[in-house]
Amino acid sequence: MLYSDNNNPREDSVLSRVRRLVRTRDRGHRMSTTTGPNSVVDLLRKFRCLEREQHALGEKGVSHEQFIGLLEECGDKLQESDARYLCAAFDGGDGSISSDHFIRHFVGLNRRRYKAVLRAWEVVPKDHEGIARRESMNERYAGSGTRTDFGASFAVDLPEGIGKKSEGAKSGGAAVDLEEFLAYYGGVSANYSLDEDFELFMLREWAADVPKAPIMNETLREWGPSGDPLDVPGPLYVQSALKTALAVPSQNYNYEYMKRAHPYVAPLPPLNLPYVSTIKSTHRPFTEEEYRMANALNHR
Repeated sequence: MLYSDNNNPREDSVLSRVRRLVRTRDRGHRMSTTTGPNSVVDLLRKFRCLEREQHALGEKGVSHEQFIGLLEECGDKLQESDARYLCAAFDGGDGSISSDHFIRHFVGLNRRRYKAVLRAWEVVPKDHEGIARRESMNERYAGSGTRTDFGASFAVDLPEGIGKKSEGAKSGGAAVDLEEFLAYYGGVSANYSLDEDFELFMLREWAADVPKAPIMNETLREWGPSGDPLDVPGPLYVQSALKTALAVPSQNYNYEYMKRAHPYVAPLPPLNLPYVSTIKSTHRPFTEEEYRMANALNHR
């Protein structure tokens, strides 16, 4: 987990145990398997709210004690070794929990897929208050060709202060926050084995590459009073073209910034294995009688 995307067996076991505890416990702390996705979204929302409160107080982020308390509140009592491991794994280097690191791992997305989801969230239609409404998202999603009800995938109960005042407004519908969006596509991601397929899916469904699309006539030149600024004045001759330097000569070009930086690789320890370098003779020479008995034609 410290190096993000490698499959660490201990990381998988600890995170799988925490996810299972969160998914199988509802708000009344009774074993239930019907509110799993909603429980994940609820945990992510509480983590975001706690992080905002800490930033408002001038703190760097969520402390280790608050982080473990939140996991135990939404899940169950954690073992001391697991709690210590989770704090060390998600520590941002300043004694607080890295929110992006924790959320990305908890929803089960690697760095590439996590960035694809955030890129899609940037182009999600939002109202003048900067809030994404369920109905507008449904219209955008249904027009992409999937023809599914995107809003039905989200939790009905919303946190206080989000989408409550203007829920019946014309801009329409309840609010959808980033936590729900991440949790939803964390489940969709399991259906795509390749990162390229998942990225293409996100680009197609939400047209996430539209803001970076080329603009018509973006290379249009402004003509001045003297005409085309790229026009070559005077006649063109072959000899003058041959004498014109098209680029910097290779012998004068500075290649310093192109040199590859080779990281230090520690040498392997020397082999000190006696059975590799020496041969031990443990057999005795055969006698003449044994040679004669081993001969298949000795009876002739």
